[in-house]
Amino acid sequence: MLASFFNTKTRRLLLTGLFFCFLPSMLSAQSLFLQKIDYCQSAQFCVECGDPRAYCDQLTLDFVAARINTRYMLRDAQGSITFQVYVDEKGFACVLSHNDATKSPLTAELITYLNGCPWKPAIVNGKPVASSVNVIFRFISGGIYGQMARMDLSEQAPPGDPVIYNKNGYANLSLKNYEFTTWTKYNSPLPDNISQSCAIDQSDMLWYATTKGMTRFEGTTFIPVTEYNSPFASDAAIKEVLIDKDNNKWVYANNQVYLYNQSGWQLFDFKQFLSRGVTQILNSRNGELLFATQNGLVVKRKDKVVVINKKSMPELPSSNVVFAYVDKYKRLWIGTSKGTIMIDGTIITSYNTLNTPLKNTCITGAVEDEAGNVYFSLQDCNQPGTETDKEGIAVITSRGKWLHYNDVNSGMPSNKVNCMLYDKFEHVLWLGTDQSGLVRFNLTDNWENYHNNNSPLPGFKIHQLMQDSKGTIYATTANGLVRLRKKAGA
Repeated sequence: MLASFFNTKTRRLLLTGLFFCFLPSMLSAQSLFLQKIDYCQSAQFCVECGDPRAYCDQLTLDFVAARINTRYMLRDAQGSITFQVYVDEKGFACVLSHNDATKSPLTAELITYLNGCPWKPAIVNGKPVASSVNVIFRFISGGIYGQMARMDLSEQAPPGDPVIYNKNGYANLSLKNYEFTTWTKYNSPLPDNISQSCAIDQSDMLWYATTKGMTRFEGTTFIPVTEYNSPFASDAAIKEVLIDKDNNKWVYANNQVYLYNQSGWQLFDFKQFLSRGVTQILNSRNGELLFATQNGLVVKRKDKVVVINKKSMPELPSSNVVFAYVDKYKRLWIGTSKGTIMIDGTIITSYNTLNTPLKNTCITGAVEDEAGNVYFSLQDCNQPGTETDKEGIAVITSRGKWLHYNDVNSGMPSNKVNCMLYDKFEHVLWLGTDQSGLVRFNLTDNWENYHNNNSPLPGFKIHQLMQDSKGTIYATTANGLVRLRKKAGA
């Protein structure tokens, strides 16, 4: 029996603690993590409160880790498991939740140990109070090691209110059709809540890159990308990740480009073209890779590299390239800090001289629908740091007609768009905004707006949108990773 590892006092605490977990509670537990312990009930409590906060002595956690290390072969184990532990005023403890989706036997044993360990309650105004604290067990060099994990409560604070310039209101009739799930670094193994780059490969594996490391997610389990399975440290700053048409993974980190395929990881050496860094890695429809840089657009064509900048193409408004896109008509669109051009064969069109929504704007994103209509997100070249009515989204239809949507002439809540996704399953356009949350547009007349004040979204800043082969949408936000999935029968 596991409790036999403890002395008599600790065994008594274990039995009493387990009994306490079954007592009826005044209020339901405030679980931080997705894997909740059903039998663990608790009274009202505060999270990470007190001076000192509730804690378990490090020697006890070391003892627990030592017992686990003697029972399990952990040579190839990676990552960590975090537990939320409820500690009442008398020091009795019960694990409320954890972040191990596999619910492994090892995790079950750790829960038993944590329930039975001697704990010190939190002290508030000189009196012991009920609270919850976190314990993290990390797998390092073939063993497991535990310690108290203190949360940054400032990051847990609500993000504030979204900015909605459009005051017409939203019915949001489709909102009820979606199931929202949010992961953060507090309820999952995410390395950080903020990710400005993610990608989904052909097996529906989500690659989630942050400035504090990268992880993969296959729908239930997070798989950290670390020095054990990649060239990157577990806390490496990963700036860009992209999947090409052949399912190769391209990663930009440490001012270098890495390729990952069936042969493993390799450094893709053309640093001389990327001396000022990569803004984005982009896919071309014809299989080329496009690297947006401040020194021009670097195009990789099989084994050749071509650079498009002011020197090689004087018509380019600036060598500071923000975005590039190849549409179904094989037209190359290049957005720069001083305007946008389009290359169609040998014909180069500069939009700074034409009366279209692209005049004096930079395209920052592009998607197409089945009809061949192309949607662009816009940035005002003259006021790049300020939201203006020149921004929003522009559309060039398959017949060459231009449309422009902003918060004045449409149902857009604001004009600063960070990302776009054309939903090929529902045939709608999704927009991720900088300060207004998520926008759903049916391409004709219906606009919906979801954010932290009217939906389960954890915030209002959306960095990137991706969709897998089953129609599930993932949104990287300033407050965690969100999965948006259509409800069965909806």
